[in-house]
Amino acid sequence: MASKIDSSDSSSEEVITSKPLSAFTKLSKVVRLYEPPTPSTATSIPADSPTTILLCSWMNAFPKHIEYYTKTYTRLYPNARIIQVTINTQQFLFQSETTRRREVQEAVTALLARPQAEERLLVHALSNGGARRVYNISGAYREATGKPLPLKAFIVDSAPGIPKFRRDIHALSLPAKKLRWYVRVPYLAVVVLVTTAVYITVNWMPKWVWAELVWRPMEALTNVNVLEKDCVQGFVYSKEDLAIDYRDVEAYAATAEKKGYRVVKKRVEGAEHVQMFRGKGGEEDYWGFIKGIWGMAVDVKKA
Repeated sequence: MASKIDSSDSSSEEVITSKPLSAFTKLSKVVRLYEPPTPSTATSIPADSPTTILLCSWMNAFPKHIEYYTKTYTRLYPNARIIQVTINTQQFLFQSETTRRREVQEAVTALLARPQAEERLLVHALSNGGARRVYNISGAYREATGKPLPLKAFIVDSAPGIPKFRRDIHALSLPAKKLRWYVRVPYLAVVVLVTTAVYITVNWMPKWVWAELVWRPMEALTNVNVLEKDCVQGFVYSKEDLAIDYRDVEAYAATAEKKGYRVVKKRVEGAEHVQMFRGKGGEEDYWGFIKGIWGMAVDVKKA
């Protein structure tokens, strides 16, 4: 369940003079679409670039923090469109999978708006919230087409992880820092109750009880019937991440490799949750890893 709810400051070093994500068109309450200023077709975009980037942000991510990723992607791949999908606590914990798939339908419609044979799709999921959205979208895509999501590269960032009491308390308590005490106290009480219920359910009860919350999404993202097998999965994570246990990430990566996916892991030293670009090596190392994964996916270079 762990997913960072807030960041301590803006993820971008730039001065943002306009409303965050103002370049995006809102397709639904959880889906936004960015189209590059110069119209282009899949065949006119350089072969070493993605045509579409699906960016699934962490739970309760603020637009100003999401924009760090979208602005960097527009600099790296200026001809690519970006489909950005959000998720909040209520959607993550309490919605049915049917409802979640219905809410991301606009993302699937956008993916299918271009000829699929010409598309080169890069997917970037941040934390468990972003990974869950990839699960929702890939499920809806399969329902619509009968095929797995045809991604070429899958960046799994600060994920996945299974519920851990102390880590989930940490992740869910982050917004309380900005609340007044008379709001903070009852909020933290609810956090403890919810985290306790999730921990007991996931760890002490049969897997089917909350299979849709934890187990099915994790299993599906290593399922070749859900995600195209001929893709590269790049895991970027940190031992210092207080929300996601690095051992969960490494176990998941090992499972993906056994299922036949090409897997590359990068453990970043000294990085916090969904801030891997702030760890050792900084932004250059972080985005270099992502570009390297994409290069492997299109056979531009080997890593």
